[in-house]
Amino acid sequence: MELRKTMSLFMIHYLVIYLLGNLSLVHSFCPVRCLCYLNRRPRIIMCSKQGLTTFPSNVTDIVENLDLSTNLLTEITDDIKRLVDLQILNLARNQLNSLPESIGELQNLRKLDISENNIEDISNIASINRLPSLVIIFLSKNPLTKLTNLNSNVLQAVEASYCGIKQIDNTSLEGLPDLMSLSLKGNPLKIIQKASSKKLRWLDMSNCLLNYLNPDTFTGFPVLEELRLNNNPALVYSTRHSTLQHLNLKQLDVSNCNLDRPGLHGLPSLTHARLSRNTIRLLPNRIFAKNRQLTHLYLNSNGIEHLNISTFEGLVKLNHLDLSMNALEFIHSSTYFDNVELKSVNLSYNSLYQFPNLTSRLTSLDLSYNFIETLKSNSLNGMPKIKSLNLNDNRLQRLPNGLQSLTLTRLNIRRNRLMELNNSSFAELPELEQIDISGNRLTEAIDPNIFQKNVKLESIRLEDNPWRCDCMQLYLTYQYLTNPPAKALSYSLICQSPANVSDYTWESACYNLWNGELVYSNNRVWGFFLMCVFVLIIMVGTVTSIKHAIKMKRRAIEERHRIDRMEGIERLRLLQQRNQQRQERTETPPEPRIHPMELIGPPTYEEAVQMPRLTHSLDTLNEVSTENVYLTRLGSVDNLQNKRKRSRRPRKRTQSEDNLLRREERRVERLRRERSNSAGNVSDNEERPTPVTNPTRSKSSSTRRQRRTNTAIEELEESGSSNKGRPRPQTPSAKKKKRRRTIRDGHSTDDEDSDIQRVNNNRPIVIRDLRREPRSGIWEIQTECDS
Repeated sequence: MELRKTMSLFMIHYLVIYLLGNLSLVHSFCPVRCLCYLNRRPRIIMCSKQGLTTFPSNVTDIVENLDLSTNLLTEITDDIKRLVDLQILNLARNQLNSLPESIGELQNLRKLDISENNIEDISNIASINRLPSLVIIFLSKNPLTKLTNLNSNVLQAVEASYCGIKQIDNTSLEGLPDLMSLSLKGNPLKIIQKASSKKLRWLDMSNCLLNYLNPDTFTGFPVLEELRLNNNPALVYSTRHSTLQHLNLKQLDVSNCNLDRPGLHGLPSLTHARLSRNTIRLLPNRIFAKNRQLTHLYLNSNGIEHLNISTFEGLVKLNHLDLSMNALEFIHSSTYFDNVELKSVNLSYNSLYQFPNLTSRLTSLDLSYNFIETLKSNSLNGMPKIKSLNLNDNRLQRLPNGLQSLTLTRLNIRRNRLMELNNSSFAELPELEQIDISGNRLTEAIDPNIFQKNVKLESIRLEDNPWRCDCMQLYLTYQYLTNPPAKALSYSLICQSPANVSDYTWESACYNLWNGELVYSNNRVWGFFLMCVFVLIIMVGTVTSIKHAIKMKRRAIEERHRIDRMEGIERLRLLQQRNQQRQERTETPPEPRIHPMELIGPPTYEEAVQMPRLTHSLDTLNEVSTENVYLTRLGSVDNLQNKRKRSRRPRKRTQSEDNLLRREERRVERLRRERSNSAGNVSDNEERPTPVTNPTRSKSSSTRRQRRTNTAIEELEESGSSNKGRPRPQTPSAKKKKRRRTIRDGHSTDDEDSDIQRVNNNRPIVIRDLRREPRSGIWEIQTECDS
């Protein structure tokens, strides 16, 4: 055990000493003001932007990537040859005029960057010709005028952009048999004469001064696949009779040149063609018929005004077409009918006023920055695979009801003129995932039910709309947009009105209201539970009140039935009592009625009942004869209205008192005679109906009348004696009236209520007017029997 412990301690001590030694070694070989990463592969030392004027001498031999760019180096010492493992050397942006011969001994150097130095001729860097592993060299922004004398059997890529090269001929690339990529971008290149390279695949001559290219200009590059000629303002390579020829060229970029026609029929293998920003105005029929391999075609910014139906006929593999920034006003629906592989079309920045109802298998259509005003619900029916539709910056004022598409996932209608959204605008878009409605004229809250059928909706952009912040309406919309997963950013929803919340977010403008009345508490489970309890209480209370109302109504109905039953019983009892009274009335002789002339004051109810009825109605009293008959006008409605006002004059009180006494004596005598001769009076009263009265009641009423008569006589005597010296009251004048004869028909009915006592028809009746109108409202009647 002790031996094992000793051995383990020894090993630990040895490892510590080894690591400390390596660390000190590494520290000793890392230059000052440099960053060294020697513990990983590749081993890197970075000394860029340190203002170095001389090559650092203490660089370790094991470095693989050395960066000395952006310094003030004027030369490289021969000490560089000891960096045998160096693979990448960056000397860009220094002040080097040449490279030492010793650099040719770097057997593993693969990439050399000496751009932006002062190298004027390839002979000053001839040492690179001996580098056996050099693959890429960067010579850009050096004052080189030609590439002659650059010889390397392994060099594959030369970056010589923005130098002073003016010409490329057959000797420029002779020393580079394996060259595959050459960049001459930004050189004042004007002439290309029979240049050749059998392995060159990528050639960049953009931003040069090329003017005209012959059809065989690039035939010396048989395997050339990509050619960049963009940004040559005077370049023309195609005329009416000839055009650029190359059998294997696949990608061509001639954008921003001086082309007036595509001129691609001499490039049968072309797959990508960029013809942007030229002066192409016309595209004849089948102009791309020989480019059957073309997949990407860019014709933007050319001023094209019209497209024929067969313009793109033959492009069976066309996948992407860019026609943006032209002057197109109309596109026929069958324009892309033959392009079966077409997936994306860009028609933005044109002058389209109608939505092109294309018949194609497009997946993406860009119609932004046009003048489209209407969109129909069947506009996408001819594109069964459409997924993205861009309609931003148009003039749409409303969306159709039920825009139909089973595949549309992205809809962009930004910066239009929409003022509201229909409830069914997105109902027929079940696959919709993203929608952009920003920059429109929406003011009112959006009903979340609009997106009810868009179950896959993930993003809704609503910023830059003039929202009117009615917090009660915005609450449901805000909850729908911000509930996780959020469909909109809360800080992008800005109020514009009312003025007191302008430029506030929805949340800031409605914070107090939402948190005070609408926003649920943090514990939503309790909130939901309390809401359920509240609803249950309301339902129970409603059911109870309905039951109570029904019960009370039933009780009221039963009570009404009971009252009706009692009233029926009472009516039956009264009917029986009336029948019994009728039977008694037939058995008991009626008591004679009281004559109105026998009253000295207003009658009582019993006296009024016992008064005799009038023979005729009050209306018949106006019909009188001119014979010796005086008829007193009674108080009927018509007679009272026709009664004339009569002047009153005072009369002697003694006369009225004597008349009252005489009338009272006659009344008493008459009552006595009627009681004694009741049998004879019955026969006289058979001609008129007489109310049935109770004998006991009649007796009591007659007794009361007697007492009242005696009392009245006594009062009159006293008043007569006491008022002798007083002035007599005024009484109406007694006017003599012409006797008239009453016209009668001799009949009497129960309906005629009359207070005149009937007499025999063979005896004339004289009715005299009272001297004054009694207070009782009944005129005094005097009868005289003609002898």
